[in-house]
Amino acid sequence: MMCSRRNLRLLISHRHSLVDHSTTSTHPLIQTRFLHHKLDDALQLFDEMLHRKPPPSVIQFTKLINNIVKLNHYSTALSLLKQINFIGIPRNIYTFNISINCYSRLKQVNYSFALLATIFKLGHPPDLATYNTLINGLVLADRVFEAVELFKKLIRDKLCEPNQVMYGTVINGLCKVGHTSKALELFRFMEKGSSCEPNQVMYSTIIDSLCKDRMVDDALRLFNEMTQKGAHANVITYTSLIHGLCNFGRESEAARMLIDMEEKGVLPNKHTYTTLVNTFCKQGSVKDAELVVQAMERRGLHPDVITYSALIDGYCLRGELGEAHKVLDRMVKRGMKPDIITYNSLINGYCKNKKVNEALNLFRDIQNKGLIPDVFTYNSIIQGLYETKNHIAATHLFNEMLAKDLYPNIFTYGILLNGMCNNSQVSDALVLFRKLEKDEMMKDTSLYTILIDGFSKCGNLDMAIDLFDELLLKGLKPHMKTYTVVLRVLFAQG
Repeated sequence: MMCSRRNLRLLISHRHSLVDHSTTSTHPLIQTRFLHHKLDDALQLFDEMLHRKPPPSVIQFTKLINNIVKLNHYSTALSLLKQINFIGIPRNIYTFNISINCYSRLKQVNYSFALLATIFKLGHPPDLATYNTLINGLVLADRVFEAVELFKKLIRDKLCEPNQVMYGTVINGLCKVGHTSKALELFRFMEKGSSCEPNQVMYSTIIDSLCKDRMVDDALRLFNEMTQKGAHANVITYTSLIHGLCNFGRESEAARMLIDMEEKGVLPNKHTYTTLVNTFCKQGSVKDAELVVQAMERRGLHPDVITYSALIDGYCLRGELGEAHKVLDRMVKRGMKPDIITYNSLINGYCKNKKVNEALNLFRDIQNKGLIPDVFTYNSIIQGLYETKNHIAATHLFNEMLAKDLYPNIFTYGILLNGMCNNSQVSDALVLFRKLEKDEMMKDTSLYTILIDGFSKCGNLDMAIDLFDELLLKGLKPHMKTYTVVLRVLFAQG
């Protein structure tokens, strides 16, 4: 519970003990919970301390400002540090470290290094916390390679002995920019050439990065190494592995991993379950996905919009549109508000199953509910209209899309060109394509392939070859499908 004004007055009434210079310990009232939750009370206390005669020690001010930093009010903390400096309270390495941390959190790392220069100038030797904060600031500012260089310099010049925090920060930074192999190298160096031992966070960070790099077997080997060395995997570690296995279609291994984590007493979180639901739905195993949802609910984890949207996708993939709509009804019954992504799944399902009128009805209905269709919504229905030979309505919907200032993407134009070609509008498709040539996005091999195929099917083989030559002159690389179409044209020409 936050501190009341009455408690604040009580706090101020104890100001003499609060500003006692005879001790360097933090007064218990500075550590009360309200300082962690209410900035105004902290600022009022700071003002009270500032006007005391004599003022409290720099240590007492530092403790209070540190609490403000924990509230993520970095600019405010910097302002307060400047105020205590202005009234003549001397700075020390702790106040400098707080300032460096604040600038780093604000991604103003250049100011952090300017303070480092000041520290050297004033004869305050930087400590481990100083360098940890600087390295973290560089990582936060996406200057990871500078962080690595500073880390190497600290070791090379023996300026300090890196601790687990510093190793973890650099490893996280390297993984963040996709240099998992470098992170693993540093991890191995830490194991052999440092007094620090890798911890759970470092293992989890690299395992997650390996999975994202589609190196799941390497991640599993590191996981086994981790458990053999007695480091306990957490929910993040398991979820990363489950996600990685699912991405490779290794659902049975992912399911075993889920059982393993539960047996080890690690409770799956919503993301863990949602990963499995998504995977089962993409594979068309919606019944398995429903079982996972039931397991979620037994754990007291309520499925969210993303989970329900995945279920709708899964049922639509199987052509079970009635079941998909039941999931939508289930969402609404449970007080959840479906978003445009949810409706897109159902609209796309209707279109894929040639039920374009139902898709259009839902399309109009969601707009009446205040939802705004996006490019994906329009793409699904336009494609559905073309596939049901309703090219006039498809053109009308495309124009409506433009009128609403929705910018078509590469998939939109692919749908349009393909739809025109399949509806004997090859010349119109070429006209549209020529209008788009100045757009960098339109320098795409797939669009050329659609046109080449379209002209070949309508018997205009010369135009098909001309478009292929044009594609090559632009330096674009033909797809396998492009070559297949062109070979068919060449055989047709004899």
